[in-house]
Formats: sequence, C-alpha cells, structure tokens
Amino acid sequence: MESGSETSSSYDRWARCYDRFISVFRLREVRRQTVQICGVRPGDRVLDVCTGTGDVALEFSRWCDDVTGIDLSGGMLAVAREKDRQGKIRFLQMDATGMDFADDAFDVSSVSFALHDMPPDVREQVLREMARVTRGRVVVTEYHPPANRVLRTLYIAAASLYESPYFPEFARSDFEALLARCGLEIVEQRRVHAGLLRICLASPFRP
Repeated sequence: MESGSETSSSYDRWARCYDRFISVFRLREVRRQTVQICGVRPGDRVLDVCTGTGDVALEFSRWCDDVTGIDLSGGMLAVAREKDRQGKIRFLQMDATGMDFADDAFDVSSVSFALHDMPPDVREQVLREMARVTRGRVVVTEYHPPANRVLRTLYIAAASLYESPYFPEFARSDFEALLARCGLEIVEQRRVHAGLLRICLASPFRP
C-alpha cells in the first residue's frame, strides 16, 4: 500500500503535465453535469475532495462563492491556484481520510476520478469523511464498467494500461454497496460519456 507521502510525491512529479494528459478524455461536459446534478445554489458551501488541478472546483465556483478544494499533492494544488485567476477558491493541502472540518460543515461535497486510485480501506475512509462533513449532497464521478462480463473485462484491461494498480479491484467491486457502507444513500445516477462514466448523487445518513 502506498503511504500518503508516496501518493503525494507521485502526483507532484506529473502535476505540470496532468492537464495535458486529461484533456485527451474531453471531460468538460462531465464536469458541468457533476455540478448540475447536485443543484448547487449561490449560498452553498462546497467541498471538492482530491481536487487535483482544480477543474471541478473551478466549475463549482461559477455557481457559488464558497468553494474549498483539498488534495494531498502540493504540486497539483499549485497548478490549481494558478488556474483560479480570480482567487475565488480556498485550496488546502489536506489528507481526505482525516479532514480538518467540523461535522456538517458543507452543503455539497464532490470527488471525481479519485476513488479508483485508492486502496479499498482508504477509499472507504474518504467516503465516510465526506458523509461526516456534508449535511446536504455528495456527488461522486467515477468509471462505470459495463455489466456484460466480456465487455467489462475489456474495459478494465484498457483502463488498466494507464490507471493505478487499485483500478481492477475498484471496477469489479459493488459501487452501490460501497456507498451504503459509508453512510451514503443514492438519490440519482447518470451514465455519461457514452456510458463509460457515472455521476452519482447521494445523501448522507447516519447509520
């Protein structure tokens, strides 16, 4: 298992080229729908977890004025701050498994394309923390493997060429059961990007 410092260092090394790599996947519309599905309002407090270079946080900042983005990687956050030319977003270096926020501190929290990069126990702790600090809506944007066994195998093989070693386990796991274990009840799901990705809106509950 990678430690937090090892994970941070790996992202620091390629922070400056990350946006060029991710642009190949043309995710602008996915980011827009991530914000749209949670019905964010101008007065909402929003938390973007594992914000990376800040694209989802920046999309949220178009709709409300109180947006916080957290990430382990200082390199990624440096790029995010450069992109936030108006200085609207509070970017903090923080471990998402132990957030320094009070219970129910945010109206909306989001995490995009990060859970599949985590070991299972870390993934669950991050989601539990999101459920703890959010009083309204949690939105998760992630891969959506096909239900068909053959197509799923091909999907996992293709994505594994560039994804982390934790991706195959994530892709085969029960996503709905994962959220339920972490105190999140699914409200709505959308399949996007030709059905290859999912945007899931959930509501925290206290088991």
